[in-house]
Amino acid sequence: MFQVIKLDLSSFMLVQQFVAKFCKMYMQLNVLACNAGVAFGHCDMTYDRLEVQFSINFVGHYMLVAQLLDTLKATQGVHITVALSVATCMVHGLDYSWTTNVWCFSCFVNYSTGKLALLMFANKLAWQLCNCIITVNVFHPGLVAMGLYHNVLVSMLLGIHAFRQWLWLGQVDGAVTAVYLALAPELASKTSGYYACEQPAVMHTNAPNMAAQDQLCTFTNVLVKTNTHVPNVLDSINIKEKL
Repeated sequence: MFQVIKLDLSSFMLVQQFVAKFCKMYMQLNVLACNAGVAFGHCDMTYDRLEVQFSINFVGHYMLVAQLLDTLKATQGVHITVALSVATCMVHGLDYSWTTNVWCFSCFVNYSTGKLALLMFANKLAWQLCNCIITVNVFHPGLVAMGLYHNVLVSMLLGIHAFRQWLWLGQVDGAVTAVYLALAPELASKTSGYYACEQPAVMHTNAPNMAAQDQLCTFTNVLVKTNTHVPNVLDSINIKEKL
């Protein structure tokens, strides 16, 4: 029997409410699939005054994992899977001005920045939890025919929907790699991997950068703590250039 609990990653308060409700109902969590996301939308802000794509694609997942960490550590044989995108290759590194300055907004760059941040966080998390019998692996599901791309202009062209349904993966096929990472016996002890089509793949070169990972976590903690989206956030943690 399935129990559904609503989770909205765009709100700090709603993430906290979800975690509180989950922890009252369950003592353990065996699989955590971080696969929510939005893409290529117009510039918009969340209730917590963060850019929507960066907030949902990265910050919401960051908060969710952090608040579930005690429950995860109390469970034996946990698998965390993180959905990414080849769009991470669109940016060389994390330029934080894209996430804190609305005048720099680009739907593609902001999406790629959020996904790269999520990849770096997952990589850091994998090494932090490697002695806790918790695996963290990331994957690119492939081009999946779903509503994620409805904001892209080309998707509005006549006949493109039929072409996309023919060329791209269906939602069931798109979920195969995520299920594989969570359940495959041969991956029971594998962590910090990047997969596509159930096969190991090459991740972004900046993902293992430990100094950049640490600065990302510092930056995110400041965003969450100040609960705001202001230009001087960068100055407050001395991050002024692309990492």
